[in-house]
Amino acid sequence: MRNEKKLTRPFSCDFTTSLAAGNVEFHMHSHHEIFFLIDGSIQYFAENACYPMTSGNLILFSVNEIHKAVNVSNTPFTRLVIHIQPEFARSFCTPDTNLLSCFYREPGVGNLVSLSPKEQKQLLSMARRLAKLLKSRGRFGNDVEAVALYLEILVFVNRAWKKAGISPAPSLPHRTQAIMDYIDANLTDNLTLDSIARALAMDKYYLSHLFKSETGSTIFQYVLVKRVALAKTLLSQGHTVNETCHLSGFNDYSNFIRSFKQITGYTPGKFKGPA
Repeated sequence: MRNEKKLTRPFSCDFTTSLAAGNVEFHMHSHHEIFFLIDGSIQYFAENACYPMTSGNLILFSVNEIHKAVNVSNTPFTRLVIHIQPEFARSFCTPDTNLLSCFYREPGVGNLVSLSPKEQKQLLSMARRLAKLLKSRGRFGNDVEAVALYLEILVFVNRAWKKAGISPAPSLPHRTQAIMDYIDANLTDNLTLDSIARALAMDKYYLSHLFKSETGSTIFQYVLVKRVALAKTLLSQGHTVNETCHLSGFNDYSNFIRSFKQITGYTPGKFKGPA
């Protein structure tokens, strides 16, 4: 199953209500994401951090930042999701205004922003207008109005994030923290359930059950997505496909090609890093 979503336009704006997020596994994108929870209660994993989210919370994910929503209440939740192609947004940046600054963070740190009731109304008003424009682009000038609203939203989100940066929302301590930390620190080693269990002095069956019950995903799937994210970074730095295979922890070339395509939808040789 392919985890990475592609944008057919420079940006998207969607409202959705469901029991689960669009992608139920740990995943990453080749674009940035703004996620605003309108109604409901969920937990959102960002790398090895876990953020509790309630109505009025906004969370940001940068290119290749691993994330996954977990519905802890088992009731439908409503959200606004905006996806952003970095290269398109960068073309509107100025020396004084970097529209992508809220995404240039340490992965898993400073993701969550709480909006005031007034800010929530302002964001929803802009987003609803943008979604309407994107659905009726045939009318003269709608494309220009959509870009203007999109830029206004980016300015709004960056201002809210900068204001929240004074006292950033803390992540939630979770029982899989030690497991994720160990995997992240030893990602390129030969990781197996047995080796992780030995290192953490845990029974491997309990370890597997704990990770699945807390995140809804398997340890293997988490390791796989983390390695593919690392591979994308290495490729964007100029490493060859063969070098990247070994540097990202894949010891089998065929498995690397297959896993990379499964997660991203394209082969490592076709990959082009974000501009």
